[in-house]
Amino acid sequence: MDLIICFIDDSPFEHDLVRQEITPAAPYLTFVQAYTFEEAMKRIGREIPVLFLLDLWGPDETVKNPSMMPKDELEKRLSEFKTLDAVYHGLEEFRGDRANEYLKRLFAIVDSWRNLFEEVCGRVGQNRKYGLANLSRARKHFPGVPAVFYTRKSLISDAVAIFRAGADGLFIKPTGPNDFSTRRLTREYAPKLILELAAVVDKQIGLLEKNEASYLTDGRAKKGEWEALLKAWRRLKIS
Repeated sequence: MDLIICFIDDSPFEHDLVRQEITPAAPYLTFVQAYTFEEAMKRIGREIPVLFLLDLWGPDETVKNPSMMPKDELEKRLSEFKTLDAVYHGLEEFRGDRANEYLKRLFAIVDSWRNLFEEVCGRVGQNRKYGLANLSRARKHFPGVPAVFYTRKSLISDAVAIFRAGADGLFIKPTGPNDFSTRRLTREYAPKLILELAAVVDKQIGLLEKNEASYLTDGRAKKGEWEALLKAWRRLKIS
């Protein structure tokens, strides 16, 4: 029985990274890749994946006229941000926890960038609705299968949202200054990522067995197939 990880992402580049840089680190796993949950269902057929690996940010079709923020508007917004002078002004004379005050001032700049980034993403029609919708569908059709997010652009507000939605984990895509570096970093991270994903599967299987439950749902598999999946997973762990 194939041990399937279902990867759903809207980006061709991310799919190529998984195909070229991550799957070679796990030849014993089968990666089923899709751009939408509907496509994933067709590719999976009647199989049961051991894990969903989901991108978070993607296109929001409710944004009717997506557009980039004009450069002059972006420059104006950036000019309103606090500067490093504001961070260091009076810091030496500050009475109290100086280190904490320093970090608070720096974070005010980071937070300004974060809020602006979310606004810009919203205008171009990108947000976390894509990933959360895929998580909801995965939970509906495969309630026993763990689902984690694998994302590059996510912010702290995204982390709060995905855990409230019941995700089983969050993993950050390695990012370099260019595509070549990102590809190299992804390849280097792949073995660690595979081990961490396996730990998520192990934990879920342990919980299911403890509660005498299984991944079975939607009439997709019979009891014997669940047992075969368990056997295949244990054989993998032993090897």
